[in-house]
Amino acid sequence: MVWLWNRIFGEPRRIEIEERDEKQTRVPLRATETGPPDLMCRVCRYEGPERYCPTCLADTMKEVRRKRP
Repeated sequence: MVWLWNRIFGEPRRIEIEERDEKQTRVPLRATETGPPDLMCRVCRYEGPERYCPTCLADTMKEVRRKRP
């Protein structure tokens, strides 16, 4: 409830900064930084270790099978 109140009546500049920071934390790391991901979303192709896709908010993740060099 407090979050909604701050979004409606808060300072626009602070809200913009918080939204930008929130988006940056949701961006997955590159495959070279973390190694091959375990799962990929069937809908939006998000790759990460989560069981539920944070973008689609659904149980759409499937295992990724990659060829080893």
